[in-house]
Amino acid sequence: MLRRFVPLLTFAVLSGCSLTQPQQEQTMQAINVMEDRVNFQLATMIKQIDDQNVYIANLEREISTLSQDMSQRYTDSTLLAFDEEEEEKAPVPVIIDNDPRIAHGKVILGEEEWVWLDTTQSFYKARIDTGATTSSVSATNIQIFERDGKEWARFNLNHTSNENPNEADIVEAPVVRWVKIRQASANGVNRRPVVEAWVKLGQLHEKAQFTLADRTQMAYPVLLGREFFKDIALVDVGKKFVQGMNEQQVQQN
Repeated sequence: MLRRFVPLLTFAVLSGCSLTQPQQEQTMQAINVMEDRVNFQLATMIKQIDDQNVYIANLEREISTLSQDMSQRYTDSTLLAFDEEEEEKAPVPVIIDNDPRIAHGKVILGEEEWVWLDTTQSFYKARIDTGATTSSVSATNIQIFERDGKEWARFNLNHTSNENPNEADIVEAPVVRWVKIRQASANGVNRRPVVEAWVKLGQLHEKAQFTLADRTQMAYPVLLGREFFKDIALVDVGKKFVQGMNEQQVQQN
């Protein structure tokens, strides 16, 4: 830009010697105007160059920050993948269950088991019947009464028909419902109460429902049906008394 105007300025100065005073003043004014324009253009160009330098510096800083961030992410992902690979390679512990009373997280029941009733604090021999849906307990002298506005049943839990009624365990339990039983040896339908009682069998301690029935002619005063042990126990009819008796309960008894 300066190279263009320097010859003009030189020519103007040399030619000014032959100009009159008014013409010289006009020439000097034109020269001053041109000089101001040149200075303004130079200042503008310098300002643009400075702004571009600042912009380039900012871009370089952003690129450097992004590069560091990407490098850190790559390092973290590499370490994470390494950790996951190490976890996959870690040996899985094999849990061996040596308790013969448990299999696959479920209690094993034999064809016959000892059951503990919390109400009487006693053990009773029970038949585990996979063909029966509901459970039942031997009951004689059944009496239905009301307690706190609800039906309750009081009965003697007899082990055998030869047992002295005075020695039979007396049980009181709330009645949860009634069932109709049709017997082939008798005409009509019998209504029997169903009560709830807490039962412990090995590691199982559950509230179960029992139909009250006279089982004194049967070998087992308690029968456990599928509703009691479904989803929580496995039945092995080739075994008996797998769960045994809890020693602490035996001492209490």
